[in-house]
Amino acid sequence: MDGSAARRANRAKSALLVIALLAVPAIAQQPAATTAQPALPVYDAVSIHPHNASDNRVDLSFHPDSFTAINITLKELLSYAYQIREDLISGLPAWADSAHFDISARVSDPDHSVLDKLTRDQMKAVLRPVLSDRFQLQIHTEVRTLPVYDLVVTKDGPKLQKSPPPPDDPDHPTPPGKHRRTSWQFNNGEITVTSITMSDFAVTLADQLHHTVIDKTGLTDAYDFNLKWTPDEDADKAADNGAADRPPDIFTALQEQLGLKLEAAKGPVTTLVVDHAEQPSPN
Repeated sequence: MDGSAARRANRAKSALLVIALLAVPAIAQQPAATTAQPALPVYDAVSIHPHNASDNRVDLSFHPDSFTAINITLKELLSYAYQIREDLISGLPAWADSAHFDISARVSDPDHSVLDKLTRDQMKAVLRPVLSDRFQLQIHTEVRTLPVYDLVVTKDGPKLQKSPPPPDDPDHPTPPGKHRRTSWQFNNGEITVTSITMSDFAVTLADQLHHTVIDKTGLTDAYDFNLKWTPDEDADKAADNGAADRPPDIFTALQEQLGLKLEAAKGPVTTLVVDHAEQPSPN
């Protein structure tokens, strides 16, 4: 595939990783107040080089003790490290969306007793000092009022199947609101999920629509469902080929298949503003 197509594939891989991280149960993200917070591991062996323009490979792999990226921009790195859509990042110099890098970062002496306990936010945070140090990055966040979609229930009510609660242990009753771990199967224009909350589903829709989605369904359970739709780019091809039996667009599919609706609105959106960035020196 060409460079731009490969980078789209890379972003798709990143999106799946984002989904996997979002699937961490909420109870696991909130350590007890009396639990001492362990020091975060540090990527102390970091290598960054300009990517060879003749090499169209795109790759991204992440483990608690290492991070590797091939053919990635600073803009994509920020989107990944801060879990924010690229269109919500501003203030970047022009090269941040055009210069591509190969990056290898690892923890030289990993303590897996610590690494295995990292939360979602902590795993993201490990990469951020690398960006600050090697790209001389200075950033801040701003909450702006921007166009959003409100995710609401249609007037006929939701068409959703509640996910069964996790198996109960007689000695350790299931706390109220605890759900099974979320699992995903994701293909272009189809998603099958087990035990997803509407707040997490709103994040997934935002990734698909490149538009912030705010959960206003009022639904607090976790659900199992399958959703099929035709992405916009595929709809154009289907129209050219005269195909009329394709699934509907995502807006119609949500209403017909799940009893949910996206309504255009305006709301508060957190954006990432880059105050300063420099190209890193190769090493």
